[in-house]
Amino acid sequence: MTNQYYFIKPELSSPETKQENIDSWLKTQDKTFYDAQIAKERDYCFWCNTVETAKPNSRTSYNSMAYTLNDASMLNTAGKTSFILSEEEVLNIHTISVVRDGKVIDKLDDINVKVLDYVRDENQASFNDEKKVTVLIQDLHLNDIFLIETSIECKYEESSIRNQFFRWIYSRPNSYWAYGKYRFELKNETEKNLEANFHYYRDEAGSILEKDKLIIEHNQSYTIEKENYIGEDAKELEVTPFIDFATEQTYPEITKTISNIYQKFYQVNLTEFAADLVVELDALPSLDHKIKHAIDFVQKEVYYLYNEAEMDGHEPQAAEVTYKTKQGDCKAKTVLLKVILDYLGVDSELILVNYGGDIFLPVYTPSPFNFNHAILKITHNNQVYFIDATMSNDHGFLANRQKNSFMYYLEVKAGSELQKQEPFQDEIPLIEEKFHCDVKVNVAEVIFERMLRGRMANQVREVFKNESTNDIINRYNFTIYSNMALHTKYGENEINNYFSNTSIEILKDNKDLNEISLIYKATISEPYEIKNNKRFLNFWSWGNFVDEDASKHFHKDFPYWIDRNHIKTEIHLMTDHSIDQTEPYTRQECDIKSKYVKHRVTKKISKQGASCYIDYQPYHNLTLSGKELDDYAKANKEIHNSNWGIGIDIIEDGLFKRLSQLFK
Repeated sequence: MTNQYYFIKPELSSPETKQENIDSWLKTQDKTFYDAQIAKERDYCFWCNTVETAKPNSRTSYNSMAYTLNDASMLNTAGKTSFILSEEEVLNIHTISVVRDGKVIDKLDDINVKVLDYVRDENQASFNDEKKVTVLIQDLHLNDIFLIETSIECKYEESSIRNQFFRWIYSRPNSYWAYGKYRFELKNETEKNLEANFHYYRDEAGSILEKDKLIIEHNQSYTIEKENYIGEDAKELEVTPFIDFATEQTYPEITKTISNIYQKFYQVNLTEFAADLVVELDALPSLDHKIKHAIDFVQKEVYYLYNEAEMDGHEPQAAEVTYKTKQGDCKAKTVLLKVILDYLGVDSELILVNYGGDIFLPVYTPSPFNFNHAILKITHNNQVYFIDATMSNDHGFLANRQKNSFMYYLEVKAGSELQKQEPFQDEIPLIEEKFHCDVKVNVAEVIFERMLRGRMANQVREVFKNESTNDIINRYNFTIYSNMALHTKYGENEINNYFSNTSIEILKDNKDLNEISLIYKATISEPYEIKNNKRFLNFWSWGNFVDEDASKHFHKDFPYWIDRNHIKTEIHLMTDHSIDQTEPYTRQECDIKSKYVKHRVTKKISKQGASCYIDYQPYHNLTLSGKELDDYAKANKEIHNSNWGIGIDIIEDGLFKRLSQLFK
């Protein structure tokens, strides 16, 4: 059966849109305010009335506006007004008309409605059942006053947790519009209390106001009304103020309700619907191998389908269905993985996270709709691990798999509060590099060896899988060209004129330990940087060690997020010339022990070369602001002060070299 996504219902038109009431609202406008907006060639909204009505099994969004079409772009927008509707939503068109020369002209007979599939993400794993309903309106004129009145009804499915929880975010309109009358109302008909919390509202000095929450009881409403009102834009480096409306419940109360829903999906017997998988698991030699096989199966053999509308509104798909169909969303895949781990006797809990809006979770009013993703928290050998069942490119035993950064999460376990994942460091380096450059007769033989672990190993496998060898070599050529400061001699498009015999290959890929080692080789002619007729041989790795954005972060409300890898690097530069062994920057070492990053550089200097050893230990999942951020930026400034690589100065042949040799 095809859904009917819209209905034309002129019987729902409000009195203010009728001809007999036009003069009253046209004449009541503040002419000075109106003329000031028109003089700026900006459109003017005579009224805007928005009403959100929360009900036990549905939500209605009503909107009525009357605004000028003085601008060609606004005329174009009004002429093809669009609405994005979920499968559960229906659009009711009450009024579409214009006021022209003081007369109301009904345009409902002049519309053509198009309903098309709406795609937010072209990724094949993502889909939705949304439709884009576009109302094409004929014969609109510049300087018309456009009247539109609609309502969208959303009826929740029986399995939707929206029947028990409501949430709505209100933010003020931007400054494009000037309103004669502006009204927003939220009606509570849910038979439960709603809570309204005010966030990032400020006083005249710019300080955030601590406003008390409001409780909106059943059959009550919260209303904002303004006259001669101009919307406000977000100020630079500030979060736009918003009001967070949600069903009045604490996280322990919320998790009790949700946990009761999920528990029935855990109470299943894996052997009854996945006997073949059970046989595979039982045949493995250790529990670590069994856990690895379980995760690999769910991540790689169960296809990920993401339906945004279902993610936060519906109970999960049964593990048996997910196993049989080999597909499911994050909840479905995570539930299946938990059921398998339950069979293995491994403790795990499904948790809710919000990768995109993580920083707001302690700010938001408690609600299950604050989260957009489900993953699994596993406790094994007194260690906690977080596994994202939707990843398909992860590998390794539990301790070797990718560790994702997120600050807050909610366990779907009765009585749970919002929890925080503490900042963490890599136990062993995710990146280990050795760069060898041996120059003879102005030609360098370069060998660049890399060992990558965890998420970095996963990324490298994807690169080698999806890109040509030539493209990968070009990427490494550019990295070496940049790190050796050869950009001071020639442009990026000339690299191939100087780089030859280039190659790259994977030496070993250990998927159990999630480690991959590779080697890059190249012959580089004229490898020296030249300044003031002096030659220098360099290797500086800016991106690996210098967090330059820390000193540029000035946002008032967002802390600075650090998510950086532990890296160990060796740099070996050798030449067939003597070098200046006394040059301060060549010899410079450091041992930075900031609370937020540790960075150690040691050197070995010889007659014709030098080696540099760097051990960089930052944090993942660390947020800083204020003095803490200043301290971190200060440490980065010290790293930036020539502590992120090495350069050696060549002693040129000639009188100076001969004299220097006499005094040695």
